[in-house]
Amino acid sequence: MDFKNNWALSFLVILFFFLGFQNTTFAQLAAFKVNSSTKGCAPLTVLVEDISGADPEVVLYRFGNAPPQKETTFTFDKPGIYSITQLINTAGSGGDSLPMLNIIEVFATKVVDFDVIRCANKKVRVQINDDYYDSYKIDFGDNQDAIVGDNEFAEHTYSSENNAAITVRGLFEDGAENCTPSSKIITPVGALLPPTINLVEYFEDGSAKIDYVLETDLTHQLELMTDNGFEKVSDILTGSTSFTIQDALPNSVYRISVTDSCSNRIESSQTFYISDINLSGEESYVDISWTIPNGIDESEFVKNTLLKDDNIFDEYTDISSNTIFDEEVVCKITYCYQVETEFSSGLKIISPKRCILAASNVTPPAVVGAYASFISKERIALSWHYPLDGSEIVSAKVTRKDKDGNIDNYIISPLDSVFEDKLINIDAAPYCYSITYKNACDLTSESSPSICPTILRMEGDTDEEEGILTFEWTPFEGLSTSNYVLEQTDSLEKEPFNTQSVSRSGTYSLDIESQESQTSYIRIRANLNDTTFTYSNTIRIDFRSFVTFPNAFTPNGDNLNDTYGVESKFIKEFKMIIFNRWGEGVFQTNDINGRWDGRYRNTLAPSGEYTMKIVATDQRGREYIFTEMVKLIR
Repeated sequence: MDFKNNWALSFLVILFFFLGFQNTTFAQLAAFKVNSSTKGCAPLTVLVEDISGADPEVVLYRFGNAPPQKETTFTFDKPGIYSITQLINTAGSGGDSLPMLNIIEVFATKVVDFDVIRCANKKVRVQINDDYYDSYKIDFGDNQDAIVGDNEFAEHTYSSENNAAITVRGLFEDGAENCTPSSKIITPVGALLPPTINLVEYFEDGSAKIDYVLETDLTHQLELMTDNGFEKVSDILTGSTSFTIQDALPNSVYRISVTDSCSNRIESSQTFYISDINLSGEESYVDISWTIPNGIDESEFVKNTLLKDDNIFDEYTDISSNTIFDEEVVCKITYCYQVETEFSSGLKIISPKRCILAASNVTPPAVVGAYASFISKERIALSWHYPLDGSEIVSAKVTRKDKDGNIDNYIISPLDSVFEDKLINIDAAPYCYSITYKNACDLTSESSPSICPTILRMEGDTDEEEGILTFEWTPFEGLSTSNYVLEQTDSLEKEPFNTQSVSRSGTYSLDIESQESQTSYIRIRANLNDTTFTYSNTIRIDFRSFVTFPNAFTPNGDNLNDTYGVESKFIKEFKMIIFNRWGEGVFQTNDINGRWDGRYRNTLAPSGEYTMKIVATDQRGREYIFTEMVKLIR
């Protein structure tokens, strides 16, 4: 509610209080004064002082419609127009004088709407966008302030570029400064300097990115040169370092400008343009051209650099050299060109990458980096790279030849540079592969070198408890290497527990009795370089586990056959119990190396027959149960 000039309401409030007190006896000499503001924002605290000369014990005050009180301070919490009435309790004295009144105006608080416009040379302009209060106090945060009216402004110049808090609070005439203030933190701006443009890059999608340095911390604007001068295109955010023009105009001239709003002075960057490149041509050549438009300072020109497929094709220091003839092209191959223009100011302008399809009758080169590796017993994976000559691959062919000369051809997608041969018969190995491809000109490439993965074979009997297993292998053919390693592991998912450097081809022996893992995997790894390696086929070896035990022992202290136990290989779980003739367990152990010394309950067990029971599980999870008679002989 606007109480600013509502005096009619004030009159009604006063009349209400007179009628309310018509039956009250008042002091004839009621008199007091208000020692605080009578006008301000809620909550507003007022302080009164009695000057009636009456006994303080009989002096009361009514603040608005609150109950009478002796206290001389009161806070009005809500907006409105209120009265203060002094009451002197002289009942029975016959005094009938009227009470003394004071009017208090309390307004709803309102945050002031204002803008701070920063200008060059550390000046600011504070614009009030408000007419709620009688006036507005602007505190500039450096012990300087100003008071302005509705919708007015004040300017101020700071002595430094340090952050400052500008606070604005509304004031009522003769009112307290208790209305809610509003603050904004600003950083004063130094000198008005033109921005510096570093890079302008135009893209195939029609957008252009500008990289720059804004030397003055004010809002800038991008401007386009027209027949009528420069016209605004867009605002440039303060503190930004780049801007993207979504629909850039090729070969058009732009600049970025900054304006001091206090003095209307303008500073502009050097002019720059959106560079494009044009391509045309028939078989065996391509024409390339570009333009540097009018409005650019040619005295700052340094050079044009023409790129072909991201590599430097040529450089030109003559600004008029802007049409190039390229004969180094081949059929149906796409070539991409781009021009970079440099200026002495440090500005670089880059055109988009434009591409054109040429023609050729040159045989494509062979694939590179081809190699093959076993990925399982019956699967070989091939991998390779197509040459980076810009050729479009339309098909590829893998040719396989086995040891008997049988040939199979596989046509694969041009998107693939890997192939898995899932039809491997290790008895038909070695297999050798070659790779060719066709490009968009329907030209078949040179064939890759023959690629033959390493083949590993084994001789020996894994069911024997003792003996030798012999391994031999063929060398890898394709990429040259002499770095071969034999790997032995108990799981293909684990690191090898045994590695041996070996030659390109040869033999390797494995002692069965020395093995600790019941299942082993053996393969040959050929290291082709620091990051590429190939594997032979993997041979899985499953050794036979065993548990052997005697049928008698002689615990007589002669150090010959004095204890009873078992011999084993590849057993991971074990339990042995020996019973006497009455079924009592006289010995028990879970240790495969545990042995009975012929004692029971700390005494010598008698000679005779005992029953032995063994439950054992080997490393492959197979369980063995033995129940045999054992003789104890003393």
